[in-house]
Amino acid sequence: MLTLLAGGSTNCLVDHGSINMPPTAQITTPVQALHRGDKMTFTATIHDPDQGNDSLRVDWYVGTDGDCDKAMAGTAASCGTQRNDQCLYAPNTLGSICVAVRVTDRYGASAAASRVFTVEDRAPTAAIVQTSPAPTAAPLPLLSNLAFSAAGSDDLDPDDKKSLTYIWTVTQPDKTTLSLGTCASPDTPDMCSFTASMPGTYHVQVTVTDPSQASSSASIDVLIAQDQPPCITGTTPRALQGIAFSYETKSFVVDSVADDVDPYPGSSSGTFTWRYRIGQTGEFERWTTLANSNRLAVGPALLAQAINDIGVIQIRVEYQDSKGHSLSSCDPNADRCELIPGCAQWITWTVQVFQ
Repeated sequence: MLTLLAGGSTNCLVDHGSINMPPTAQITTPVQALHRGDKMTFTATIHDPDQGNDSLRVDWYVGTDGDCDKAMAGTAASCGTQRNDQCLYAPNTLGSICVAVRVTDRYGASAAASRVFTVEDRAPTAAIVQTSPAPTAAPLPLLSNLAFSAAGSDDLDPDDKKSLTYIWTVTQPDKTTLSLGTCASPDTPDMCSFTASMPGTYHVQVTVTDPSQASSSASIDVLIAQDQPPCITGTTPRALQGIAFSYETKSFVVDSVADDVDPYPGSSSGTFTWRYRIGQTGEFERWTTLANSNRLAVGPALLAQAINDIGVIQIRVEYQDSKGHSLSSCDPNADRCELIPGCAQWITWTVQVFQ
């Protein structure tokens, strides 16, 4: 015969007068941060002093809005279980959740316990790499086209990586910043590219933000060299000394110029200047009637004075880039401002004139 004690106590008489003791429950999950999407195992210590734990019914509930009353009443979401003393649950919203466990023995006596946990958002991890040109310890040439990627940025919260936003900040050597539209495009917000128009250090930073406004940043510095003076690397004729000239037209040509700003061929912004002098001493005079050209054609009429007097003429060509740099304007202490083997900023042909 089963007789309930007065007052509705969960203790009851069973088995000819013996008293049923109610079970006990206590949630024992260590205090720790929960993160959205992570599977979390909640644990409880349960005990039935009369029949043993195997006879207990165990129900877990999770109040996803942090409502412990709802969870304790058993009207919240059920929690999948692995064992009676464990509940496996993956929160999918931020904020508070209330985890409750209710244990009931075979005679209807029960006990419940609950605990509130906070579900936190994890900040994304920003990453930045230089994709072009390849990173190097040496300064990069002026007007290099730089490209960076933040595609390696990550967020461990479900679906957050698909919704990350990217803000790029490019601080130039003069401490000014490029406008936001200069670097990234709407089609590739995780990419940044621009042309380095001034020497010095560029500081490139990306800030990655998830939908809950948690963010992190990463940056990289790139050193841009001073403008290198141009170097004439190919000429026709290649010989500079003892060029024979008679009564024919002879052409002098600059075939190629190496330069970080205005290489030739490849740029129309550099300037060729041609000069000459009779003999091998004195000032050079400029061919003022010659348009900017990589080619000079010299005929007998232009060399009459040399033919009649000294018999030697020197022809000089200089190339100046659009930055106004040439050998005479180069700071020898600046980065990359050095004479490169096999090239020159100007060249001089010595021509022997024969009648």
